[in-house]
Amino acid sequence: MKSYSQQIKSDVDSFQGYVQKLSGNVQSASALWRDSQYSALASGISTIATQARDVIVTGDKLCESINSFFEIAEEEY
Repeated sequence: MKSYSQQIKSDVDSFQGYVQKLSGNVQSASALWRDSQYSALASGISTIATQARDVIVTGDKLCESINSFFEIAEEEY
């Protein structure tokens, strides 16, 4: 039953990696781009990063809830 939360955790970790890679690549491009378009791009990436953090935190909470649910479901009375 923890396989549900493990799959979600794996997906959240992959998502986090993609967002970090995107952010890092845009940061690397800052050396090449110094114009208003880069500023707009950097601002957009900043927004995505903030929203991604919310998704990651929610995913972690979801995994904890799933694990708690199955622990309670397995209890015998």
